[in-house]
Amino acid sequence: MRRLSLLGVGALGVALITSGGNVRAVQLRAPQNVQGTAASQQSAQLASRSAAARASGQLDAALSLAEQGIHADGDDPWPYYNKAMTLGELGRVDEAAAAFREAEGHYFPGDLWGKSVAVYGRANTYAQAGRCAEAKQAYDDYASLVWQYDPKSTDLVRQYEAECRARLRLAAPAR
Repeated sequence: MRRLSLLGVGALGVALITSGGNVRAVQLRAPQNVQGTAASQQSAQLASRSAAARASGQLDAALSLAEQGIHADGDDPWPYYNKAMTLGELGRVDEAAAAFREAEGHYFPGDLWGKSVAVYGRANTYAQAGRCAEAKQAYDDYASLVWQYDPKSTDLVRQYEAECRARLRLAAPAR
């Protein structure tokens, strides 16, 4: 089964921006050169350590580091994101979805890429748990967020919705 990298979704899109009668293409991507407070620098370091711990399978440490990052700077979305990813891997789907929503709410208003990875994470967590109705709603949220900038990703999430339903039908006991 095909799966797009969580960080790859949304990062591939291109937007057409009109400025003074000129149209130019803008790639949908993570913000760069964002400076913050000492608390946000500490939070960013903890978020990075959390992601590394999760990648190495140390889920308890990843969760603890994400929580520390949230405590260091409650406005930084990335510790919430890492918390959500870790909770999803632990099978704590409802808590993961709530943490993804918290992350969504903490991205800068113009950070469409950040919001998109959090919304996609929520959708993917529901889909992996076989909760296809909730996954569909989250995939719809994702599609409405990025459709103008990344129509290919929008098409892919529509396929993922169908795959979720198909997996459930295959897993259902025969009557």
